[in-house]
Amino acid sequence: MSKLFNSFSIFHLLFLSLIARVVTYYFYGDTILANEWALIIHNYEVTNIFGIHVAVDEYIAETKLAETGDRVIPSVFMPPLYYYFIFVIKYLTNNAIDVANLIIFSQIIISLISILIFSKILKFLINKNFIIYIVSIFAFFPINVLAASQISSVTLQIFLLTNFFYYLFKFNKKNKLVNLILFSFFSGLLILIRGEFFLFYSLTLIYFFFYLKVQLKAFLISVIVSLLIISPYLYRNYELFKTITLTKSFGYNLLKGNTPNLKVDGDALFIETEYPRDNLKIKTDNNYEINLDNFYKSKAIENIKKDTVQYVKFYFIKLLSFTFFDINSKYANYYNLLHIVPKIILSITSLFGAIVSIRRKGAFQYLSFFYFANLMLFSVFFILPRYSLILLPVQLVLSIKMIKILRGKLFD
Repeated sequence: MSKLFNSFSIFHLLFLSLIARVVTYYFYGDTILANEWALIIHNYEVTNIFGIHVAVDEYIAETKLAETGDRVIPSVFMPPLYYYFIFVIKYLTNNAIDVANLIIFSQIIISLISILIFSKILKFLINKNFIIYIVSIFAFFPINVLAASQISSVTLQIFLLTNFFYYLFKFNKKNKLVNLILFSFFSGLLILIRGEFFLFYSLTLIYFFFYLKVQLKAFLISVIVSLLIISPYLYRNYELFKTITLTKSFGYNLLKGNTPNLKVDGDALFIETEYPRDNLKIKTDNNYEINLDNFYKSKAIENIKKDTVQYVKFYFIKLLSFTFFDINSKYANYYNLLHIVPKIILSITSLFGAIVSIRRKGAFQYLSFFYFANLMLFSVFFILPRYSLILLPVQLVLSIKMIKILRGKLFD
């Protein structure tokens, strides 16, 4: 009877989650494909090259929609998976359905699947009677509901991340090859949607296959599978740029997050006004974005070296802003009570849970390492509101530790 009740509970939760996301889309959703996503898809359709920059002459390139005959510079700036996701949707429908609506519809379905996968993750960690309550928080967390209605990669990231954790914990418990392969498959996809994820993937391999238990064979299989997933894009980049890389945006992100204006959420306007691309004399060949990013990196390092103490202090300001909230955020509705109150509460409970969990080997200790590694890495650059959503599943699981202390009967 309990199993039947839980099954119906999850079904009802998914149904209500669907309604919440559809209503949110109706009032707040994106209705057109815009910004870099519109550029890169349009430019591919015109020139068969994924890129956002169009060469004007030998040293000038503009970020614009290409026309027939224009030379689009191949992009290495953005991770590729999300614009491949958009392109596949657009290609399969052959423009028969509005692409923006179809993207949002796909993201809503993906978001619902993430909820279901998250409920399965919790089965490895807590008493099944409490799963529905934790999953409900995940399903209706305001920024999670809103994200599905926006044309952004974050909903797809959450879907991949929940699968990553699910198959990791499943392999750790049952040690079946299929779970290892699926874990590695989703690891590769996460690297393709977040270039820096290879660091968190490496952390995961070290923890589970060396620190927790030495499993050299599993380690090698996982690395091979994940490399097979990312290798086509690595090959594409080697052919175009003669270098082995997935993305090249480290310099831009470092500079954006470390300008003299010291803005926690970054200062793209400073870069545009202080270093106009037209004045930089960077050749508009295939390596244009690589050389441009190297220029930005040199300027970022120059800034940090000029006043190291100030930027070290600023790093900790960003770290606190990511851990809790940004007191100077200019993002619309950031201080809406539906966003800021749940964020602050979850920040406190997850931090407490991470500190408590880090002392003992196991899934909770690993998630603590994963949580702190994300906080520390992103604080080197800049902090956007959606970054918190990427950590939502981890924060909810870590918060369980605090709940366990407050309510000793949470676990069997």
